[in-house]
Amino acid sequence: MKQLAIIGGGPAGISASIYAARKKMDFVLITKEVGGQVIKAGNIENYLGYAMVDGIILVEKMMEHMRKLEVEPILDEVVDVERLSEGFEVRTASGQSFKTKTVLFCTGSEHRRLNVPGEKEYTGRGISYCYTCDAPFFKNKKVAVVGGGNSGFEAAEQLLNYASTIYLLEISDQFRADEVLREKVLGNEKVIPLLRHRVVSAEGDGMFLKAIVVEDLEKGKTYRLDVEGLFVEIGLEPNTKLAQKLGVLLNSRGEIIIDCNNRTSERGVYAAGDCTNIFAKQIITAAGDGAKALLSIYHDLTYGVSSWI
Repeated sequence: MKQLAIIGGGPAGISASIYAARKKMDFVLITKEVGGQVIKAGNIENYLGYAMVDGIILVEKMMEHMRKLEVEPILDEVVDVERLSEGFEVRTASGQSFKTKTVLFCTGSEHRRLNVPGEKEYTGRGISYCYTCDAPFFKNKKVAVVGGGNSGFEAAEQLLNYASTIYLLEISDQFRADEVLREKVLGNEKVIPLLRHRVVSAEGDGMFLKAIVVEDLEKGKTYRLDVEGLFVEIGLEPNTKLAQKLGVLLNSRGEIIIDCNNRTSERGVYAAGDCTNIFAKQIITAAGDGAKALLSIYHDLTYGVSSWI
């Protein structure tokens, strides 16, 4: 039986694996891909030690650190975690099975969908959840960005290099992005801000997106915007179904509730990063959270548990 199974290979899982390797623990790191959301982050300006770094390059640096410590992630998908009389059994999509004393969920989150007619049909055909991946495809085209937080404004900022017109939609009556971002984006003549607006549906020719129908919540009217691109940046949905199956307590947003030492409500189950109820969903906080969780697990396995949620 292993000491620990780390599920998820984003910044939290990578950080935890590095600390586990340094503690000479017997563990596995299981993830569908290494890097998580960082791969799609584009230019990063707020990770300690880097004034500017591309997300892919940052992940490569993390992987280099893992290789130096001989951490070999298992590229697979965890499909089930079951509590045993002593510890847990973790099963993967390829049929592998691992017995472990503790489990650390670093499962991150996924982009929220609008859940409007036409969204599913035109995803990948004009509708995108990754501006870093898809912005270059919209050179000299009209696009819309949904979301008035930092993610929405970062998408708009990158699209300034390509699109001819950018409609920036926010359902509330104010934008929530950082002031520096707001000034840069809203000060550009390409950007048309639309507060108190929401997307009602997406329309196309059967192959590609051609327009969106939006509702002006202030006036109570709907109208059509001719756009060939729609970038959805309305937040993240935590990946917590496996944790929930174990009986772990979640908050109203579906996030895993943890204490200050990354323990969950279930003995032997820990969580770190964006899948938890930590306030700041940042790369650097996820990495720190993974390290902190691992140190907590090591302490509990070595000295016993003093307290739980």
